[in-house]
Amino acid sequence: MCWILLLLPAINAYAEELADNSASITNYQYRTPGSTGDHRFSYEMELLRLALDKTTPEFGPYTLTPAAPMNLPRAMALATGKDNLIFKTSYAQKLTNTFYYPAYPIDRGIFSYRICFENNQSATQTGNIVNLEQLRKLSIGQGVGWLDSDILKHNGFSVMEAANYENLFPMLAGERFDLFCRGPSEIQPEWQNYGDIGGFRINPNLALYYPLPRFFWVHKSKPKVFARLNRGLQLAYTDGSALELWRKHYQANLGAINLNNRRIFILRNPYLEGINEKYKEYFLGRQELELR
Repeated sequence: MCWILLLLPAINAYAEELADNSASITNYQYRTPGSTGDHRFSYEMELLRLALDKTTPEFGPYTLTPAAPMNLPRAMALATGKDNLIFKTSYAQKLTNTFYYPAYPIDRGIFSYRICFENNQSATQTGNIVNLEQLRKLSIGQGVGWLDSDILKHNGFSVMEAANYENLFPMLAGERFDLFCRGPSEIQPEWQNYGDIGGFRINPNLALYYPLPRFFWVHKSKPKVFARLNRGLQLAYTDGSALELWRKHYQANLGAINLNNRRIFILRNPYLEGINEKYKEYFLGRQELELR
């Protein structure tokens, strides 16, 4: 009930604006990757378009265009602009002071599981790791602004951050840090894109788990954008089209990560305080990860 009351201002503001804007074309922008080899944004862009399509009869026509490439902090700073910038990131309570989020975890929690790249030096050590104390002796690379950095630090890991996502791969190969841990759907495409750098491989033995719901976020000065996005995601989930899109992008990756034969280290995510618990309805079940 509490979260419903929190959303009332946005819903009321949207209702006041709807009559005046129903016939206009609204432009939305989405955050884009910094390079052509970075395909991490394909699914979220398609899901965003699906939500907008579902709500065109109610909210009117739209255009969806890519914003200039930028990292997450830059996207958050520009989200108040006239072009209705929508970005995706993990939940953190501090974000709710400035942004609204629909409670649909857009990747259904698959990124709660992390498979790691390791450089040649750390590969000589990981096969013998059996507990968290040993694992914490290895450093982990992350991107600037990623909540994963804070989660890993909270759990006792040493973290090195890079402003440019692509730089993390040569930094790993150059032994600036030991591990670079990725979501199940990211690890194989990134290996294909960056493996020829040399000096690192996919670790075959270990996995991390920390609950990591990720959402679309819109600035609180954009209540109508939030209302449309919230409605569109609900409609797409109800009619099955959101799940169909998710399976198109992620289903093939579930068996490939081979969690049955990995030692899974469970970490705590301390940043879920105040979250809308409805997200759990959409989260992956263990059976979907083929854990038998």
